[in-house]
Order: sequence, then structure tokens, then C-alpha cells
Amino acid sequence: MVRNKKPHTLGGTPHRPTGTLDEFVCTPSTLSCSRPPDNMAPGSPGSESAGEPTLDGTQDDTLALIKQELAMISAQMLTKADTGGLLRELRAAVKEEVAALRKDLSSVEVRVEALETEAQASRAQHQAAELATTRQGNMLLSLRRQVEDLENRSRRQNIRIRGLPEPDTAPLQDTLQALFRQILGEECPAVIKLDRAHRSLGPQRPDGRPRDVLCCLHDYSLKERLMTAARGMADIPFRGASVALYQDLSGLTLDARRALRPLTTTLREKGIAYRWGFPFSLQIRQGNAWIQVRWPEDVPRALRALRLPPIRIRNWLLETPLAQLHEVAEDGRPPSPTRRRERAQRMLGGPRGVEE
Repeated sequence: MVRNKKPHTLGGTPHRPTGTLDEFVCTPSTLSCSRPPDNMAPGSPGSESAGEPTLDGTQDDTLALIKQELAMISAQMLTKADTGGLLRELRAAVKEEVAALRKDLSSVEVRVEALETEAQASRAQHQAAELATTRQGNMLLSLRRQVEDLENRSRRQNIRIRGLPEPDTAPLQDTLQALFRQILGEECPAVIKLDRAHRSLGPQRPDGRPRDVLCCLHDYSLKERLMTAARGMADIPFRGASVALYQDLSGLTLDARRALRPLTTTLREKGIAYRWGFPFSLQIRQGNAWIQVRWPEDVPRALRALRLPPIRIRNWLLETPLAQLHEVAEDGRPPSPTRRRERAQRMLGGPRGVEE
């Protein structure tokens, strides 16, 4: 007995029967394809048309339906004229939008140019105002130095005496005559002419310290002799008190000297000679030359020249307490001269002295 042969396979896949052509062309719902029965004999009458499909009336209906669908689709499709019209409308809309955008850009460009012009004009005005402010500031500083120098020159015949007991039963003129005779000794003239002499302005101090005495000598040379003699004395005992004589200076000069106190203290510790100049300046000796400090900007240069470490010095031109003297009272009225004088004495650490 011979075994049946296996169907031919391609690539290991079993062969599937493809069927007749009617199964691919005709659908079960629209076309009925007849196949002769398997048990029909080869010579039967139906075997002659076994390879041709049998079509009924539904095929014509299907074709008509397909044609109708194609006609509807063709009717819904855009024609060349329609496409051209849409393109023209789109081009017109884009052109209109671009024109509006160009107009807006032109307007923005004009506004930007106007703003740039205004900015340049404002920058030029700001630079001019800054230059004018700088010049005015320099002029004010120069005027301040001149006023300070004039005030110091008007006080050059004044002597400030500190430590004279208060109250004193004797007249102030007689007390000063006795003090000056003690300082000058035999070189003192018989009569010392004083133009005026009085205590510093303001009330008595609550701590009991005596107020300074200000006197103006008629003879400038005699005043210089007194200051030279007093400078050589470490202490001047007079009527049970220790008295000191000082040059009467303006408030601006005193404030500048206070600001330079850290520098002068360092100079004394290092044994470097210095002196005060007029108009205001600090003159420091370096060999055979003198280094002058007239402005706050001169301090770092002087420290480098003297090879000293950096010292923080307050800017006495900008951070002066005298700027607060021009403040107004709470009621909007300027303070009275007495109130300004008292405030100046508190800020400067003492009375300002005689103002001529």
C-alpha cells in the first residue's frame, strides 16, 4: 500500500487552495458563483460550464451603484476653475495681510527713530547737566575754601583760652592781663591792648567745665609772641588751674583737622614733622620737601609717598556736620541764630569762637 504524498509547501508553509477566479471577482452578497458538485461525473451535462462563473441580475445593479458613487465623488471634487479661484482669494488675503504688516512696521520704525532721537537728545542734555553740575560743585568747593580762608584771616588776631576758671570774681580784662604777663614774663609790655574779650557763646556746661575765653588783641605781633611762648610750655598753671592757648579757627577748619586726626596721630608716632597751612592744608615734611594735603583725594597719595599703611580718613568736604546747620524747624521756619549757634557748638564739640 502506497502512502499519499504530502502537498507541496513553499518555505515550510502548507499550500492553501486558491479557489476559482469567481471568489476574487464576485462577492457573496452581489454575485452568485456556482461550482459543480464534487461528486458530479466528468461526463455530466453541468461539467462543461464548471470553469465559468454564472452571473445574475445583481451584477448590473452593483455596477450602476459604483457608477453613481463615482459620479457623486466627481461632482464633489474641485475643478481647475475652483482651484484657481481659491488660489486667487488666498493670494489676495495674504497680500492684504502683508500690506497691513508693512504699514505697521513702517509706523513702528518711525516711532523707534523718534525714540532714538529723543534718547540721544536726553543723553546729550544729561551729559551737559552733569558737566555743569561738576563745574558748579568745583566752584562751590573753591568758594568754600575762599570763605574759610577769609574767616580764618578775620580770626588771626584772636586767641582761644581754655581752662580759665569760671566764674571769676575779677574782671575778665584784668584776668587776661595777668595771664599774658605770666606767659611773656619780662618781655611783656606794660599795657596789653585788647579790642574785646568774652566767654564763648552759649550757656554754661552742665558738667561744670569752664567755657573758653575768646580775646582779640590789637597788636598782631604781640599775639604771635604770646602763641610762640605758650607753644613752648607743656602746661600753663594759672590760679590753681591748667590753662592752654589755641589759635581761633573757623568751624570748617576745625572739622577738617578732626577728620585728619588719624593721620596726624600716625605722623607723631612715626616721628614725622608736619604743620598746618593757610588756606587749609596739612604740610608733611619728607626730606627736603613738603607734601601737601589740601583735599581728601590727596591723602592716599601722601600715604604712598610716606610708605605708610592705608588709613581711613573721613571726607570732610562731603561728610561735614556743618551741612546739618541749614535744616529747618518742624514748623517750616529756619532756626533762630541762637539755636543755630548752639547746634554748631554741639556738633563741633565746642564753641566756634568770635565771628567778625
